[in-house]
Amino acid sequence: MISLVKVKKRSEDFDKEKLKTSVKKAGAKEEHAEKVAGKIAGKVKSSTTTVLIRRWVIVELTPLDAKAAEAYKNYKKPAKKN
Repeated sequence: MISLVKVKKRSEDFDKEKLKTSVKKAGAKEEHAEKVAGKIAGKVKSSTTTVLIRRWVIVELTPLDAKAAEAYKNYKKPAKKN
């Protein structure tokens, strides 16, 4: 499994299905989400940052669905409650 570096420097395994789900939640069609997730999965190496993955998703998704790419770009994850 390939480990990613999260924003707060912790590590997490790359999950293509999780990425595909997040792209679909941004409004992309199933086939677009699958295509983008597949392309990103081919680029990810150990220690790739989630920030870089986010940029790649926007680049890959924009020509397929600009509206979904914009929604993905503007999504802000809610802060965790302690």
